[in-house]
Amino acid sequence: MIYFRILASAGATNLLLVTFLIPVSAILLGSLVLSEQLTAAQLPGMGLIAVGLAAIDGRILRRFGSGKRESAGIR
Repeated sequence: MIYFRILASAGATNLLLVTFLIPVSAILLGSLVLSEQLTAAQLPGMGLIAVGLAAIDGRILRRFGSGKRESAGIR
């Protein structure tokens, strides 16, 4: 029920961003709380998730791409 309330109030994109963070938080909590070892494949995987989150969110792309749009007359 909480999931669908958040979906209704925050929107699908924001909910998707949080959903993508679940594996990263599980890996980090397992490492910190349960003393599990991080493997070499997990770090680039978390990096890929971070890049994907940044691309989906679009805030970073808007900051870097805003000057190009304004000079071209695109809003």
